[in-house]
Amino acid sequence: MLGQWKRGVTFGLTLMLASAVFMAGCSKLSSSGTDKSAQSDKQVKLRVMIYDRGNAPDGMKLTEAPLIKWAQQQVKPLGIDLDFVPVPRGEAENKLNVWLASGEAPDIIFTYELNTLFKYAQQGGLWQLGELLDKYGPQIVKNNQKALEQAGNYEGKRYAIPALRANPAIGPALKIRQDWLDKLGLKAPETVDELYRVLKTFKEKDPGNVGKDKVVPMAFPAIGKAFMYALSGGFGINPKLQGNGTDMFGGVWKDDRYISAIASEGGREMMKFLNKLYKEELIPREFGTDVNSLQFNQYIAQGVTGVVENNDSGWSLTDSTRRSVPEARWLPFGPLRSADGNAYAGGAADYGMLIMLPKASREEQAIAAVKYLNWMADPKIIKTLQSGIEGVHYQIDADGITVPINVEKNKREIEWYAGPGDLEIIQQGQPAQNYEYYLKAGKKNPAGVFDAEYYAKVTTQFMDMFIKNTPKTVVITDPRPFAQKNQAAIQKFLNESITKVIVAADPDKEYDIMIDGWKKLGGEEFDKEMTEAYKHAGYKP
Repeated sequence: MLGQWKRGVTFGLTLMLASAVFMAGCSKLSSSGTDKSAQSDKQVKLRVMIYDRGNAPDGMKLTEAPLIKWAQQQVKPLGIDLDFVPVPRGEAENKLNVWLASGEAPDIIFTYELNTLFKYAQQGGLWQLGELLDKYGPQIVKNNQKALEQAGNYEGKRYAIPALRANPAIGPALKIRQDWLDKLGLKAPETVDELYRVLKTFKEKDPGNVGKDKVVPMAFPAIGKAFMYALSGGFGINPKLQGNGTDMFGGVWKDDRYISAIASEGGREMMKFLNKLYKEELIPREFGTDVNSLQFNQYIAQGVTGVVENNDSGWSLTDSTRRSVPEARWLPFGPLRSADGNAYAGGAADYGMLIMLPKASREEQAIAAVKYLNWMADPKIIKTLQSGIEGVHYQIDADGITVPINVEKNKREIEWYAGPGDLEIIQQGQPAQNYEYYLKAGKKNPAGVFDAEYYAKVTTQFMDMFIKNTPKTVVITDPRPFAQKNQAAIQKFLNESITKVIVAADPDKEYDIMIDGWKKLGGEEFDKEMTEAYKHAGYKP
């Protein structure tokens, strides 16, 4: 499922607030953060890929951000001259393919796509990392043990270092305006039919008093940006089966074979459901043109929408909406129970992004890359690269609570890139805490938390959904040559075709046209290859 919600998965860190101010404390760094005895006179130039989300505050540049400069200074004693290569988040996978094809990739690159790893490992485009990891990465092996056990190998050899996802209880989920439900005396939906009735009621009753012509029952951006994962779970689609690139959960296992989500019975019903929502104006009529999710985000900020699906926690959504609607409260709900009685949540695996070293980099750069990642795997460094510098951005109190020194300073200097985890790539997030911890954290951070009890409730409820309802992860290690060659074309076709089905006068007819096109592109061959890979991995539903 890595490739299915890669666009937003790192933002799951907003459970702990974007600036990670509520992460568990750890010991204070020394003034240098590195061992001076390890300093090298020779400096190896190391270029590292970093996501650019286009969200830098005015006057701030990503490559000159405080923690970027701090990291560059800290690794000099290791003989590393560190340089960051920004790539727009939404263009990262395409840029990665261009880089690798041209031999111009940075020395450290990463992806959420297993197929990308398999493709370039098969072509000899990546460094084998087994010996390098054994010699230069002892802290990586210690810190990322769970992740290393699950991913990063191809045909028995290691070609990627998987990031450790410290809290896998994150992922795509539906959220609803709890204050709207309360005004109408309703409870959160538990099935697709109940969701429809709630959306209809929001449209008819306008509980936010925004005007019936302005209320947006369910915000929904263009296909390719829309999240349909949690929704697809309500139609019996399993999140732990590998997908083919659409914004839905992976697929269905039926009659001892894999079926792509879009080609399953539930897939058809889901497309017809979205078509009904479109015709009844329960999702925006202009969703197809909202290709950058700008309108989607505006609906949230303006407080005119009642249901959304994305990776954000209910807390972070509330923080956005209450600037215009102070009484707004978002709450995660679900997962929706499907007709077969299952309630699927798409929590993460123990690994996140797959970190790779292109073979075009020289051996000295490959060694420097593993040394850099090993430095980063130290718990003290992880804390700093996620939360800022102790004594500058936060303090640790007697209860082990991370308390920000200046919230506005943190927003400007660290939150916009450290919060999503764009700098600290070896570990994504921090281990989950309990309700009592979040309650204490909220009370001690009044500048960032306006309601500590609500913060603790919404954070733990969000995580509990995934802990209780996420199926076991099954990692495929078999090469899939058909998918490696054709998945991008299939994904592009389906994302274009799904929009046509949603807006069609006759959704069944348009759906059949889509499936015919999918078959011509080799969709059935994709499913056959997936079936064989899962059987070889010992998958048991």
